[in-house]
Amino acid sequence: MSTFFIRDVELSKKQIDQLTQSDMFNLSICCLKTNLFKYYPNTIKEINGVARNFSKEALKNNTVYLSIPSEFDDPYDCNIYVDPQTFFLQRLRYFANICGVEINLSLNYQELAMKLAETIYQHIYSGKSLEDFYKNRNDCELIRLDHEAFFLRLELELRSANANEYSYYIAFNKAITTEYNDIQKTANRFRIACFAQTPYSMLMWSHYANNHQGFCIEYETPDYSKENTEIFQSLFPVIYTDTRTDLSQVSLNWRSTGKLTNEELWDYYKYGLLSKSLDWKYQQEWRLISCDDLLTDKSYNCKFFKIKKVYLGNKMPPQDREEIIEICKNNGISYTGVTIAPNCFNMSDCAIQCENCEKHKQALKDYYENNKKQE
Repeated sequence: MSTFFIRDVELSKKQIDQLTQSDMFNLSICCLKTNLFKYYPNTIKEINGVARNFSKEALKNNTVYLSIPSEFDDPYDCNIYVDPQTFFLQRLRYFANICGVEINLSLNYQELAMKLAETIYQHIYSGKSLEDFYKNRNDCELIRLDHEAFFLRLELELRSANANEYSYYIAFNKAITTEYNDIQKTANRFRIACFAQTPYSMLMWSHYANNHQGFCIEYETPDYSKENTEIFQSLFPVIYTDTRTDLSQVSLNWRSTGKLTNEELWDYYKYGLLSKSLDWKYQQEWRLISCDDLLTDKSYNCKFFKIKKVYLGNKMPPQDREEIIEICKNNGISYTGVTIAPNCFNMSDCAIQCENCEKHKQALKDYYENNKKQE
């Protein structure tokens, strides 16, 4: 029996299946009464040869950087589940139909591949072009290019000097494998920013704030209005589950038509972009999702809710602490250090302002003295 949780509320598979985007939007509006938090590592990352500190950019400009899913630490995260056997057989049937091959649903993949290969072989060696199979179809440009790429791969394989009786099978496998791999990369068309609901999670500090050396930003959640509609409609709570839902049919429809219906796209969100393992349930994560650069600028930064407060990591180096405090002061943002409790495994705001903390003053002094010695 599949298990699903949204905001600690357990739902059945049927309830998740029936959950519409409108339902999720209403749920988000209801639940977003508290502020959102985002953990930042405060490290430099090289993107296209340019060194950037996305953490400082977010703090200085009141933005968030949206990452591609392939950068996430969980290999299952946004990894769309498409059953390979279903995908391969259905795509072969699709191309058999384009080539005018009568499709018998009782045929397995190998049998259908043989029939399709015979048709293509006869077509090629009668001096005709494989373009004949698709050039007069009323397909969009994306699908036309898909067809062109598919048949070109087949022709290259079947016309090779090493072609033999098994070449047709190898050719189909290579061509459809390429399509299958493209589906797996589709999630990278989306950009995602992840948020938490507390600044005091030791695991979150460890995973996402450079082992407590970074910082956490608190964003003040406003009331819903026309001005922030785009953000609210792109902000969702994560669905935690022990099940990966098969999106083969959605993916096949996408490959065949070049587009998705609103309902199919929402399934892609629900069962792909928003689904995470129950192992991560402690995060109580929210996700801001943009398709391509819908919400972002060319640097994939997105203007977000107003920054309310900054929490400085317990292990943040003194020089970094000084720099982040300076940015906060320049932008009129309140800040606090985060400390660990002496007698329990809890984290909380430090009672002493960083500037008045003797421990911080000494650490900063030691840092400058060490730098002088090295010079």
